[in-house]
Amino acid sequence: MFENVNFDLRAGEILGVAGLVGSGRTNVAETIYGVTPATGGSISVFGETVEIKTPAEAMGHGMALLTEDRKDTGLFMMLDIQENMQIALLSQDHVKAGFVAESAVSKLCTEMSEALRVKTPGMNERIENLSGGNQQKVLIGRWLLTKPRILILDEPTRGIDVGAKAEIHKLITKLAGEGVAVLMISSEMPEVLGMSDRVMVMHEGHVTGILDRAEADQVSVMRLASN
Repeated sequence: MFENVNFDLRAGEILGVAGLVGSGRTNVAETIYGVTPATGGSISVFGETVEIKTPAEAMGHGMALLTEDRKDTGLFMMLDIQENMQIALLSQDHVKAGFVAESAVSKLCTEMSEALRVKTPGMNERIENLSGGNQQKVLIGRWLLTKPRILILDEPTRGIDVGAKAEIHKLITKLAGEGVAVLMISSEMPEVLGMSDRVMVMHEGHVTGILDRAEADQVSVMRLASN
């Protein structure tokens, strides 16, 4: 759990979140997104205080959450790429009177898959047959289709190869450059230090410091993460 966590996330920046296991990083992300009910405090989105009790409400405010474990809480392993990618879209404007605009949805998913260079024989390929890196691209594509203004990434490159990791890093940087506010949780120090404009460090449910890029290094982050 966590308490007294206070920070701001700016449009167009990547705010890295560092900390040891049990520091409360994932709890913060899930509470912001409405997965775990908040017991106090407030959330403001672009200057407006909002109440978020469910992920659907978070999506309504332009948020998206890439969860920490893609197989347990992200992907539907028995379904294909198309079905996995389109799920978030079906809660928006692509369902009318109970009918899905299948042609439009299929086109959007295919274009996103091609843009992210997902390596697959086709959109009807079962997601379990893809490599970890391509599975992660499908998940990221799912949320990019919702055109989020705030993107929360929990361990975005865990368990994927070096090539896919570099592609995802490039994509995250591009999104921030387009004005998306990115909150990136990572256990990999090089990733946090290399990607972040600022680094927020947590320890046992508390924020112990927020460092600008120029002052963030491995020693300073680890000192804050263990205090």
